[in-house]
Amino acid sequence: MRVLLFGIDGLAFCVLDPMIERGLLPNFARVRNEGAWGILRSTTPPMTPPAWMSIATGLLPAGHGVYDFWGYERKGGGAKADAINHVATGRDAGVVQRRGERIGPAAYVMTHRRGGKAIWNILSEWGKQVVVANVPLTYPPEPVNGIMLSGYMAPDTRANVTYPSSFKDELLRVAPNYQIDLDPAVSGGQIGDPLAETLKMTRERLKMFRLALSKGWDFCFLACSGADRIQHLRWDAIMDFHPQAVAYYQMLDEALGLMQDELHADDLLLIVSDHGFRGVRRKFYVQEYLRRLGLLRMRHSSNRYRAQVLGRARAIVRDLGLQQPARLLRVLLRKGGIMAVEKAQHAVRLPDLDWAHTRAWIPSASGSLAGYADIFLDDQLAEEDIQELMQRLGDVVDPESGERLFVEMHREEVYGSGPFAPPERHLIVLANERTTLATELGRGKLWEKSDVTTGIHHPDGVLYLYGAGVKRGLQIAATHVCDIVPTILARMEVPRPDELNGRVIEEAFEQVTEVPGQAKDGGIVKRKLRTRMREYK
Repeated sequence: MRVLLFGIDGLAFCVLDPMIERGLLPNFARVRNEGAWGILRSTTPPMTPPAWMSIATGLLPAGHGVYDFWGYERKGGGAKADAINHVATGRDAGVVQRRGERIGPAAYVMTHRRGGKAIWNILSEWGKQVVVANVPLTYPPEPVNGIMLSGYMAPDTRANVTYPSSFKDELLRVAPNYQIDLDPAVSGGQIGDPLAETLKMTRERLKMFRLALSKGWDFCFLACSGADRIQHLRWDAIMDFHPQAVAYYQMLDEALGLMQDELHADDLLLIVSDHGFRGVRRKFYVQEYLRRLGLLRMRHSSNRYRAQVLGRARAIVRDLGLQQPARLLRVLLRKGGIMAVEKAQHAVRLPDLDWAHTRAWIPSASGSLAGYADIFLDDQLAEEDIQELMQRLGDVVDPESGERLFVEMHREEVYGSGPFAPPERHLIVLANERTTLATELGRGKLWEKSDVTTGIHHPDGVLYLYGAGVKRGLQIAATHVCDIVPTILARMEVPRPDELNGRVIEEAFEQVTEVPGQAKDGGIVKRKLRTRMREYK
């Protein structure tokens, strides 16, 4: 059996289903009607880097070492530090040591998992031909038994983004304008039209897909990032069936049609997303809330004063209904070169805190994209103080709706166990369906309402299974991103590593018919797996 895995960043049923019902996505409709489908639960929190690495490895974050777009390095005997704007691409990112001061972490950008075998490693070891293209956090590319093209978080195509290196020349002959991802200034909403730019990027992506599918493969993993980009920035337009938005999803449908055309009778197709999406207009400044509880302190009073002035200015713009004109003005100023454009893929801006008096803090602003906060807890914070914090957070309600803000709270155990389990204690909180969480300090009000809907991540992603052995038209119960690798290995009759966290999604498949005269010990596939495992050992 061959397996084709189509990964679509941020794909959500709330976007797909209305378009399918309108007859706009015939290939997705075919997969839904002739295959099995259901919710694919993301990691906690539902963020792109850990979720894609869990899809690729079958491991929770403690097993692959990816928690966010950044990792954090503490040196100097584990002391806390003044936050610094330090970016690095490896594990040797250092910190600035200041005499007489407690020092805190430096941040480095994640471009690759820290450990754990990905499915392409496992299958390569078993002699399977693999093609892996545009999967996030695969830079630098790994040697595989086949082809790898790095995806999101890799530099542009001027870098060494393919294995073997000769594949890049072949790719650029076919798709000379190929992009790893959107320009950060476009995906960040600073300049340009994200819908138009995403369509242009995806046209080249389709050329790459055709090339990748033409190679010999037993396992092919192709990924797209455009849905996530436009859903963050143009949620209302997508919900209103904007023609350019519809055109993008029809490109995805076209890509799916290319894949269906390549399938043999005994092949399996899976469509997965790393998380779902939702639209919000409410925002809660959770880092400022921690400050008001006395759990963190800014290092300089001047920093707090600047933050307060900025917060008041934004409040005036919001109260006067000038948010959309202000956004347009910023775009025009950036186009004219008057306002700086952020060109870094993921700039690191750690809060400037007084670490001697900080006991709980949020280093990453990623929660604003996904409605969560990962609160780092100081070693000196007692467990009873953590329980009190949880109680206070649990009591926060939206003054507009009366709805409780935090619907889930988890400690660091949610990241699993493994060689990359976090050394510090954590409290991970997820907000309700209406709200996202912000980390800026100095806000006069904790709550804010926007006149524009922002798209943010939702824990419920998408799973479709289609092809050999899949039950037709079946909606299955929610599964987890860690279940993808075990399921593929089982269908390809490759032994499963013991450390995997997921399970085989058996309910999506027809039962294997027993051969008369053989023991009823779980089916032919399971017997072959046990035999292979004994040989492997």
